Amino acid sequence: MKKSIAVVCGGFSGESVVSMRSAQMVMNNIDRSLYDPLKVVVTPTRWYAEYEGSEIDVNRADFTVSIAGQTRHFDGVFMIIHGTPGENGILQGYFELLRIPTTTGDTLNMALTFNKKMTTRVLATFGLRVAQSTTLKAMEPYSVQSILDIVSLPCFVKPNCGGSSIGTSRVNAAEDLHRAIDIAFKADDQIIIEEFIQGDEVTCGVIQWEGRITALPITQIISKKEFFDYEAKYQGQSEEITPAPIDQELYRAVQMQAEEIYQKLDCRGMIRVDFIIRGSEIFVIEVNTTPGFSEASIIPQQAAVQGIDKKSLITAVIQSCY
Repeated sequence: MKKSIAVVCGGFSGESVVSMRSAQMVMNNIDRSLYDPLKVVVTPTRWYAEYEGSEIDVNRADFTVSIAGQTRHFDGVFMIIHGTPGENGILQGYFELLRIPTTTGDTLNMALTFNKKMTTRVLATFGLRVAQSTTLKAMEPYSVQSILDIVSLPCFVKPNCGGSSIGTSRVNAAEDLHRAIDIAFKADDQIIIEEFIQGDEVTCGVIQWEGRITALPITQIISKKEFFDYEAKYQGQSEEITPAPIDQELYRAVQMQAEEIYQKLDCRGMIRVDFIIRGSEIFVIEVNTTPGFSEASIIPQQAAVQGIDKKSLITAVIQSCY
C-alpha cells in the first residue's frame, strides 16, 4: 500500500519562496508507485493543502485534511520548510507529539543546528575547526572595538538563526560594522559576527543510502558576488563545480567530516555542510538540515554526479525517517 506523504512547505521567513520551489521539485519527482503525496503549505495565518486546484484547510489538532468527505491521514512528512518553523525544531515537536515521522532530525537536532553559534561550539568539541566568532542580542550594548578585539576584519555579520544568506553582510571596514549589524537584526534578534577565512568554499551533501550514512560528491562554489549571498545562490550569480577540483586527500577528508557531523549531531534525511579549505586546513562554516531542494539546487546536482536520480534521492530521504 502506498504511504501518504505530506510535502510540507512555506514557512514564516523570507525563505518561503525557496521552500515552495523545493516542494514543487519533490511533487514533480516523487515515486508515485510508492507514495501518495499532498503539498501542505504552512503560513503565519493559515495551513492548507493544495488539491486539484483547491486550497483545503488542515486540521491542526491531528494534521488531517478532509477531501471529498474522507479524512486523509499522513504516514510521514517530507519537511522542506527552510527557516522557521520547519528548520528550528518547532514543527518537529508538533509532529513528534502526533507520532508522524519527518524527513529531518528530531526537535533537539533541528533547534541546535538552526543556531549557528551553538552548532559551531558543539562541532569544536568534536575537534573540528570552526571560524572565530562572537554573538550579539538585540538591544545589547556593544562597541566596534570590543567586537574587533575578538573578530578581525574582514568579517561576516549574519543572523544567528536563519538561512539563504538573508540579512548577511561582509564587512571590510570598521565604519561599516554598525550598518551590517542593523541589517542582520532585521532578520533575527540574535546575530553572529564571524571571521572571514580566505580559501576555497565547498559544500557536501549527506544522505542515508542503502542504510549507510553517505557523503555525496563535493561542490566547489565560486561566487560572482563578494560572497555566496542570496543572489549568488538563487539568481545565477555563482559557478558550482561538481565534483570539486581539489586535492583528493582533502576531498575525502571533507566527505569524512560531513559524515561525522551527520552521525554525531543525530541527523536524518538529507543535510548539506559548508566548508572553507585554507591550505591543508578544513573549517566547518555551517550545517544546513533542510537544504535547498529545487531542480537547480546543489544536493540534486551532487546526487546526479553520484548516479542517483531525483526519484531515487527522494525515496532515500523518505526511507531514512522510518
